[in-house]
Amino acid sequence: MKWGRVAFAVAIVAAAWTSPASAATLVGDYQLQGTLASSGPGPALTKVGGGTSQFQNDNVMGSSRQVLAFPVDSGVQISPAGVGTGSYSVVTTFRFDNVANYERILDQTVGTEESGLYVSGDTLDPTRGHLYYAKFPSYSTSSDTEVFANSVYSTTAVVVVPPSLTTVYVNGAPQFAPTDGRTPINDTLRLFKDDGSEESPGAVSCIRLYSGGLSAAEVAGIGASPTCGTVASAPAKRKCKKHKRKHRSAESAKKKCKKRKKR
Repeated sequence: MKWGRVAFAVAIVAAAWTSPASAATLVGDYQLQGTLASSGPGPALTKVGGGTSQFQNDNVMGSSRQVLAFPVDSGVQISPAGVGTGSYSVVTTFRFDNVANYERILDQTVGTEESGLYVSGDTLDPTRGHLYYAKFPSYSTSSDTEVFANSVYSTTAVVVVPPSLTTVYVNGAPQFAPTDGRTPINDTLRLFKDDGSEESPGAVSCIRLYSGGLSAAEVAGIGASPTCGTVASAPAKRKCKKHKRKHRSAESAKKKCKKRKKR
């Protein structure tokens, strides 16, 4: 990566983390249980790069399930992503075998720019890494804490609100908010495949893609999830029952008439 790490103060972006209630709609649900097809809406994933990815069993956060293991120079692509030029959210649970250097997580530029979300290795502990966001040609920032470790699964959520806000979460907790709300080129998103050599072998357990921005509460509800969690739909409005007025009985009407006559 061409740029040095920029310290990021949590207090500066605290306001950005308080997201309004979202109207996010699921447009791709990839559980990777032996298939690249979506288990809901959206096109199938396609493999990109020169490596050979394959399905295998793994322990993901205490759950035994299939994952898609990928070598260096390999990743997956969603096209068309179905997010257009508006807000979108990407949730994925994955691991990297090596987080010592810079490793690509998300690319919105179809491999044309050194931009997007990376893991950045820690200089003091090569088994741990930070989140790092680059915006070509001169902007970069990173999380203050080491949120990744070699071969450990984490759930990363990226909420993009064009033109200027991206909020990044790990296991439901907000990390930082880069000043970039990038629209995917050709409505295409790539994961794990870099435009150069900033990659790590690893495995992905799931990917969920939403049109619209997930709220901070929704991401917190997903948390750390082998299946990338679910976002509860808005509760249906309860219909008020119309209470019918009871007709006064003839006897009741007679009593009222008698009272009036006595006055």
